[in-house]
Amino acid sequence: MNEPYNQAQNERARSSLRASFVGLAVNACLALSKIIAGSISGSVSILADGINNLADTGSVLISWLSMYLARKPGDKNHPFGHGRMEYIGSLAIAVLIIYVGIDLIKSSLDAILRPQAPTFSWWVAGLTALSIPAKLFLYRYYKKHGRAYNMTTLLAAAQDSINDVVISLAVLSGLFASHFLNLLVDGWLGLLVSVFILISGFKLIRDMMNALIGGQPDRELGNKILRILARYPEITGTHDFVLHDYGPGRSMASIHAEVDADSQLIEIHDVVDQAEQDIMQELGLSITIHMDPTLPSDAPGQEVKSKLKAFLASRTPPLSLHDFRLVPGRRIIKLIFDVSVPVDYQAEGLIKEIETFARSLDPRYQCVIQIDRDYFNENIEQS
Repeated sequence: MNEPYNQAQNERARSSLRASFVGLAVNACLALSKIIAGSISGSVSILADGINNLADTGSVLISWLSMYLARKPGDKNHPFGHGRMEYIGSLAIAVLIIYVGIDLIKSSLDAILRPQAPTFSWWVAGLTALSIPAKLFLYRYYKKHGRAYNMTTLLAAAQDSINDVVISLAVLSGLFASHFLNLLVDGWLGLLVSVFILISGFKLIRDMMNALIGGQPDRELGNKILRILARYPEITGTHDFVLHDYGPGRSMASIHAEVDADSQLIEIHDVVDQAEQDIMQELGLSITIHMDPTLPSDAPGQEVKSKLKAFLASRTPPLSLHDFRLVPGRRIIKLIFDVSVPVDYQAEGLIKEIETFARSLDPRYQCVIQIDRDYFNENIEQS
């Protein structure tokens, strides 16, 4: 890795450490004050809110530990590093959130079945209200640093913080409703808070499982790579673009770059090398670029190639071809090419349809077709 990339990773680590200390201090203070307030007042919703903040404190520790482990360099068993530890850390936070939600449901149901008015005092209400600006501060802080350094654990903590704002507002409303309106809604509000916590936990699990299993590639990052490659007029097109995610800020990519077949090999190789270096320098991403020579417009078979491209482009969704070659023979003419289709495209029967169309142009045409799954929809014309 180059020096700018290492500096970015070091700054990312320092930012995560600062965020962890800030979150740990705020959440620990809120948890202690709310648990004391909930125990004295007998309010299950305040106590539930305090336990939720205690879980947030544990989440901060898990977040810091996962980001620390994610910084470990690659080794024999993990050659691409340990970046996905951040996803595992976020998953652990989600499990902790769900555990807290289930435990609070039990307490809330007990309060609903045996309702009691919580003891009201202004200092209890004040402590509950104080958590709202504190959590709003954490939300903005986590979100700012999470977006700046692409840290999923901080973005997860930001979402949890805004959830806590809603929870505290509900708890405070219940406290005032019980005291001023004599409405015993403490248990019901605790149940509402619990359901809210569970939903956020399951959403976080869904997002992190998607990242661990392998979801849709980062479109923004992919577009940045394509824009860098577009700076080079020698690269006339791209295909077979694959973007691998090994954790936040730890992606690798491979792509086929189309170049003029008549170009000087050494010169075009230098261009591709420079493109790889630019992508590493600007994005901190290792990419392997494979050169695919394309034949000039007057080469044999370009007319039939154009007709095949038009046939594929007319389909829904539009398809494209690349790596086209025409191999003439005494009795047959081979058309060899790849067809790019979306990942979820049902390709059954596609090859037969293309072969039928090709034979309608010339009965001697025999197609040799490779179906390529387009893991990153480039939305650019293929050559």
